[in-house]
This record gives sequence, structure tokens and C-alpha cells, in this order.
Amino acid sequence: MAPRHSERNHRRRPLLRQTDGVADTYPRRYLALRTGVAAAAASISGSFARGLLPRSATDQAIATGAAAAVRLATGTVAVAATEALIEIAVARSGRGNVENTTMLTGLALAAGSFAVVRSIPDSHDVPLPVASARSAAYLIGAGAGCAALVVAADKVTRRTMGDRNPLEGILVATALGAVVSTINVWRRDRRAQAYGVTDRHQIERPDGAIDAARAVGMGIMGGASLLAIAGAEFAIAEGTTRAATWALHRPTPVTPLVGHAVAVGALGAAGAYGLNLVRRRVQHADDIVEPAYPAPPTSPHVTAGPASGIDFDTIGKEGRRFVIMTLTPQEIEAVMGQPAQMPVRIVAGYEAADTVEERAALALKELQSLGAYERSIIVVASPTGVGYVNYSFAEALEYLTLGSCATVVTQYALVPSALALNQTRDGVHLQRLVLEGIRDHLATLPESSRPRVMQFGESLGAEVALDVATSTTADFDRLGIERGLYLGTPFRTQLWQRWADDPQAVDPGSILAQVSQADEIGLETAPSARHFQIVHHDDPINKFSYDAVVRAPWWMGPPEQRPLGVPRETRFRPVTTFIINLIDLKNGMNSKPGEFVRLGHDYRIELCEAVQRAYGLPSTHEQSEAIEQALRDREREWAARRMVARRFAKARTAVVGQLKAWGVDVDSLDPETMSQLASGDMSALGRALGSTGAA
Repeated sequence: MAPRHSERNHRRRPLLRQTDGVADTYPRRYLALRTGVAAAAASISGSFARGLLPRSATDQAIATGAAAAVRLATGTVAVAATEALIEIAVARSGRGNVENTTMLTGLALAAGSFAVVRSIPDSHDVPLPVASARSAAYLIGAGAGCAALVVAADKVTRRTMGDRNPLEGILVATALGAVVSTINVWRRDRRAQAYGVTDRHQIERPDGAIDAARAVGMGIMGGASLLAIAGAEFAIAEGTTRAATWALHRPTPVTPLVGHAVAVGALGAAGAYGLNLVRRRVQHADDIVEPAYPAPPTSPHVTAGPASGIDFDTIGKEGRRFVIMTLTPQEIEAVMGQPAQMPVRIVAGYEAADTVEERAALALKELQSLGAYERSIIVVASPTGVGYVNYSFAEALEYLTLGSCATVVTQYALVPSALALNQTRDGVHLQRLVLEGIRDHLATLPESSRPRVMQFGESLGAEVALDVATSTTADFDRLGIERGLYLGTPFRTQLWQRWADDPQAVDPGSILAQVSQADEIGLETAPSARHFQIVHHDDPINKFSYDAVVRAPWWMGPPEQRPLGVPRETRFRPVTTFIINLIDLKNGMNSKPGEFVRLGHDYRIELCEAVQRAYGLPSTHEQSEAIEQALRDREREWAARRMVARRFAKARTAVVGQLKAWGVDVDSLDPETMSQLASGDMSALGRALGSTGAA
């Protein structure tokens, strides 16, 4: 038996090296690299597809670099799969040419993969596992097809030009991918022309050579970062494959797929660990007290004020901004031309209590001690992940009610929304507890003196606010919510998903409506509607989804049936479409202080009219115009305050450090002198130096 086993191994070893001289010049890793390069070049056209929003040249460079890097990695994996099939199906047969076999296997794998792709509809209705199989077949088929093209090009060029060095082989692979990419662009333009699309270019031109260089640099950095990850994956996979081959005492390498599986698992675990570290660091960074908001408020009607039971340092950066920026009666009267009272603002600080139940109890206590039940309206506002509630919303509410309102912010996290997605369940629980507590307290008051209870949420806050209705919209009434306003409903909101699928079952009373802008409330909605979603057609937060990596999103259905604002000629491409959606996600939240525009996820332009219509708060035309102007002016003013305060604080730190180095006792200097020093007042510097003899 032993001799036969040895003889069989002896037969297999030369077979795997029999490549008509190709293996000596182009080892297997070169084939994988050149295949990845060809796949990356072929993917470039897809990265230029139109998305929901325009993108800058830098954004486009990042999208192209990321898409190309991902395709390079998947192309490499496809070659590993092809090599594994060759080893299993051919190597044991005892005959065959590896180069020809690789080419034919690549063609067969590509044909089979694209047959799978054609057999499965490109639709969001396809179950996620089936869609994942379709996308995997698409990527593997593209990689296998590129491998076949590369090998075929090797055979042609070797016969016409002789052996080439590796660099020439990579250039040929790039040219092959470029040809495929050019064909894809031509097909896209033909589709656009058929649908009557005239403007097929969403990329903003660079503003000068510096901007162009920055765009190219960002693209290279983005692609290089992903390539570094792909390189790490390749190194781990190669090391694992060699280690497994050595451990099993195999005369030939084990299938590379084993190494790739280990590599992906290791990188996934490292990514999860890194994400947790980022979450902790960001949450710690939000604990800072900003220079523009250095001390607790003095109003007895806001959290952290004299009558509050919640400390200033437990409500986060956004909570501190929110309470300090409360409008005064004088500011309201100056805009509305009518007598006003002091509004109430409450923040149930995330760090004010250890549990959701304790936080809810604090909020309910604040409602009583700060005078919320003496106002005409109470709005329970669910914030975004960082604890942010739109300042313009709160101000519009305070103007329209002449200060007779209380806004309660229920903080469930202190990190950006992307890092707070797993905390929304706590947010829903907190929101329900506060609403239930308000409802129960109102039941003890005379009906004539009960304030109206409203709900508000924007972005992730809209998800939390809507999801307090766990079964049907009747839950809103059971919680005592009279009306609601929800801006930029995220794609992952459970109530919205169920309502979009079957409105009658989820909302039998037709009290929930969705419009694209505020002036449609009451005109485009049912008379019975009392809860209103405003979702812009081009809002990527509403249309984003993680499964877009492998499955077409719901809004990329048949071109003739797509919602307004969705490009009709754009086709779904695994991974690439998701990358473009990520760029849209970033651009959807771009905004400038005081510049209100109807674009993407920016809803400031809707707020005044939305609050009026959704909550039934009348005002004259002159008052509405004055509110709109005041909202813009205040936003610019506070943005300027924050900028100036940051720069003065930085200057003050530098001045203090230098004065200490000179021997000045800075603790003996009064605050006015320190402010003058930070602003560069030379006379103040002379006084400071003279008072200590340091001069």
C-alpha cells in the first residue's frame, strides 16, 4: 500500500506544475493579482452610476477606489475558488494542462454563475439568503470570467510577443477591465437615453487644481485602505493555507478557501473589537463642556437650572446646548408681537441615571417641578443617537405657542446614530415610560386644564418615536398622544416597514400619513390623519439599507415604477450600489448654518410650517415669515458663538501655558484680563507681566 500511496503523490506533484512554462514566469499568486486588477478595472463604470444625491469629485474618487478595492479582493477569492475546483476535478485525473484547465474552468464557472444570476429576479422581494446567493454568483462569475480572460490574453500575447514580465501582465489585465468598463458605460447611456434622461452626470467638478488633487488623493487613500485590508486578508489566508498544508503533511496545498475563511473570520472579529473601542471613545468625547456653554442655565424652567434635579454634566453636549438655547419671553415677543411666557425644556440625561426606568422617573419629576403641566402643550421628543433634537423645531414650537409649551428630550445614548442602532430598543422603552407617566398624571388633573400631548422625532429619533406603537397606530391613542411629527423616517423603523407593506392592517383608522414636504400636510393626507411623516424623495436615510450589499433596495424596482428622485437608468450592482448609498448617506446630512434647503436629510426648511400644520398651531402670514427669518438668524448666531468660543478657548490655553512658562501667576488674574489676553490685547499683557514682575 505504501508504495502505491507514494507513487500516487509522485504522479500528482508534477501535474500541478505542468503549465507549459507559465508557472515558472507567472506563479499562481500573479494570476490572482492580475484577475483582481481586471475585475477592479471593470467595476469602475458602476461606481459612476447616479445615486440619490450629487457627489463631489472627492466622493466619486472614494467611491471608485472602494468599489475597485472590493472587486480586486472578490476577484482574488474567485480565482481561489477556481483553483480549488481545478485541484479537485482535474489534478486527480492524472492528465491535463493547468493553464488550459484554468481558462476553461473559469469560463464554465462564469457561465454557471451568470446562469444563476439570470434565474433569480433582481428584486427586493427575493428572500435575503437567495439574494445573497445571487450576488455571490455575480461576484464569483465576474472574477472567474476575468480569470479566463487573463489566461486567454496570456496565451495570445505569449505566442505573438513571447514571455512578458509581471508588470506587462498587470497592464494587459487593466486594459481588459477597461474594455469591459467602457462597454458598461455605453450600455448605461443607452438605457438613460431610452428613459429620456438627459443629465446623466452627478459628479461636481473639482474647484481648481488643489481640489482635484485632494479628490485624487482621497480616492487613492480610500482604495489603499481597503487594499490594505485585502492584503491583510490575503496574507492571513496564505499563511493559514501553508500552515494547514504542513500540519496535514500534504504533498500539495490544501484548498485556498480554507485560508480565506479563517482570514475573514479573524478580520471580522478585529472589526467588531475596533467598533467597540470607537463607541467608547466617542461617548467619552461627548462629555466635554463646550466653551460657548460653560455654565448651567439660570432659568427655573429648564433642566440643570435652579429648580431642576438633574445635573448639568449628565445631559451630554447636545443636552447642554438644548437647555441653554431656550428662548426667553422677550425673544418670543420680539418675533410674534404678542405677550409670551417662559418655555419649559427638559432633558432626561443619559448619564443622569443608570437604568431606563430611573431616567424616566427623573423626566416625570422634572415635568412637575419645572412647570410643564402649566403649559398648553407637552412634546415628548425622541433625539438622535447623540441626544440631539433639532433646535429649530424647539424654537418654532416656542414661537408658535408664545412659550406655552414644554419639550421633553428622552436621551437613550450619547454616540452618533450609526453607533447607537443597537440602543433604540432602550429608547423605545424610555419613550413609552415617559408617555405613560404623562398620561397617568394628566388623568388626575381637571380635563379643562390638561395640556395637549404631542410627539416628535427626527432621523433615528423618528424611528424610536414611531416604534412606541408596537402593534397598530391605535397604540398612539392608548399612550395619550394627540398628534405626532416625524422627519426623515429611517429605513429600519419597524412600524414604518409594517405600515408600508400593509397600511390598512397597521393603521385601520388612517391616522398616520407620509408626505414629501410640509405644505402637503392637510392637502395630500386623509382628514383623519394626526401623525405625519415628512420624508424627502431623495432622503438616503429613508432609502438606505444594509442588505443593499447583496440585494436590490425596494426603491430600485422596475424603472417605470421607481419613486421620484430615483435614477431610472441605474442598475443594482452588489457592493457597488451599497458604496454609492453610503456616499449619499454622508451627503444627505450636509448643512450650513442658516441656509435651509429641501435636500436629502435636511428638514429645517420644513419645520415652521410642519409644526403649524401637524400640531394645529395657527399664526398670521407675517408671524410665519418672522419665525422663518428668526430661525435662520439664530442658527447663524449660535454657530458663530460656538466658533468664536472655541477659538478663544484655544487661544486662552496657549496664553496660559506661555504665561506660566514666564512665571506669571495666572490664578491671580481676573477673567476679564484673561479674555483680553486671549484676544491679543497687548496692554493687558503688559499689566499681567508688570503685576508679577515677570517683565
